[in-house]
Amino acid sequence: MESSGRARLARLWIGLIAAWILTGALFKLFWGTPALLPAVVRDVPLELGVTYNLAIGIELAIAGIALLAPRVGWVLEAALLLVFDVVLTTQIAAGDASCGCFGAKLSMPPWVMMLVDSVLLVGLLALRPWSVRLLGLPIVVPAAVAAAALAVPWFLDREVTTGEVAAHGAPAENAWMELDVDSWVGMDIWDTKLGQPPLNQYIDVMKLPLDGLWVFWRADCEHCAKHLGHMKQVETGQRLVTLVRLEQAHDTEANRVVHEMPDGNFVQFASLPASIGYILTTPAELLLEGGKIVAARDDAVPGVELVPEGK
Repeated sequence: MESSGRARLARLWIGLIAAWILTGALFKLFWGTPALLPAVVRDVPLELGVTYNLAIGIELAIAGIALLAPRVGWVLEAALLLVFDVVLTTQIAAGDASCGCFGAKLSMPPWVMMLVDSVLLVGLLALRPWSVRLLGLPIVVPAAVAAAALAVPWFLDREVTTGEVAAHGAPAENAWMELDVDSWVGMDIWDTKLGQPPLNQYIDVMKLPLDGLWVFWRADCEHCAKHLGHMKQVETGQRLVTLVRLEQAHDTEANRVVHEMPDGNFVQFASLPASIGYILTTPAELLLEGGKIVAARDDAVPGVELVPEGK
């Protein structure tokens, strides 16, 4: 392929990648919450809302630079696609059902997203954009657009600070809440977020067992299906069990994978509403003794018993 033809194709390919990145950023901006961030991104040592806004802003900025200054933008696109693939690899390893790349409106398996991103990256490198002339606007223009793009998530910020659900404590659609169960060890259950507004509007901890095992689960969580299926076999009444479902707006019978769980007079059921996005890796567990949380963990593993700390 002659240089001029390859240059045109490279510009088209860079534009295609920019459109792909921009689509994901806009879905997250208008239909996503920090609850959908991959676990490896949530572990970044920043306040979760800041991390979420930065992730969207960076994607918007890179898409803008690529469209206006492809000779610089293709490098940023390649780096971002590599980062995407690394993050998606961790989600595949964790067995996540959806990558969260398109907010709550569209579920996309991580392996499908990784395949698309990898094809885009390989195609970009195969066109060798570094060896052709890629015309673009003076760098000051894409730089200004990038700065504006980085600010957009803060101007359109519909989120709230970690642990809150609305400015006045009332539930709100697209709000989110971090349930850091590990930090609850040593607390009484009614002193956690479960016993405080607004969650106490939906779950009365004083009417639920104050002893035994509490398990948080989602209907479309493959790990939850395995864990609750295992519990159905081993939990036969030796202790009290409380199963708390974290409802989601996209839940349907078609995407439900949890069908088996413990049942009997020793099991209590509760649920938290889909109007809030819960930042918690399920299945998660609390072990209670007289209302006090003596052990907790997220991402529980079937067959690995949760025991009080220090034992």
